[in-house]
Amino acid sequence: MAARILAFDAHRPSGGRVRITSVVLAHRPPSVPDDGMGDEQAVSRFLAGDVTGFEAIVRRYSGMVFTLAARLVGPLDAEDIVQETFLRAFRGLESFRGESSLKTWLYAIALNRVRVRRGTLARLRSLFGSARSDAGPDFSLVDGLADGGLSPEENAARSEERRRLRTAIRALPEEFRLAVVLRDLEGLSYEEVAAVLSVPVGTVRSRLSRGRALLKEALE
Repeated sequence: MAARILAFDAHRPSGGRVRITSVVLAHRPPSVPDDGMGDEQAVSRFLAGDVTGFEAIVRRYSGMVFTLAARLVGPLDAEDIVQETFLRAFRGLESFRGESSLKTWLYAIALNRVRVRRGTLARLRSLFGSARSDAGPDFSLVDGLADGGLSPEENAARSEERRRLRTAIRALPEEFRLAVVLRDLEGLSYEEVAAVLSVPVGTVRSRLSRGRALLKEALE
């Protein structure tokens, strides 16, 4: 999947600022390392003035941010979330203290931008209406491709199950929906979800348990 993400001019213009441009790049899976550079090394390199450190961070985590945003606000708005997330990370990386992982720090920024975007969209729709107002977030990234080992009827049944799951997730109260998406769809650990949401691990477990129970009721 390709999307518009950030690129950086390695040559600093006058005033010491790095020029940020927007280009189309293919998202890489978040588990694929870039240039053999770990997160700590990438951060240190960027803070030392080497912009390639931040480029490595963008390439490593842009797919992760896009997937989360697409699940929560839909793919059409997800590209903007990617841009906003990494712009804020670029400007705020000096304040990153390593109290959580870089991954969860970026998730927290992205989730904040998602909330802002959803609020903006809701206000615009209330004022002007929108053909997309009833579409809701797009959980199509939960879906897999058709399984060649299944019959068309079996693939159709599986597609219907995924559609019902997307609808049920969409209907969850936000606190439960975020716990389910971050833990069950994004695959974060309980500790990582807690760091992203700024709540205790026990709260994550409680919200996840309630969210799963509501999903089970909706799907029965």
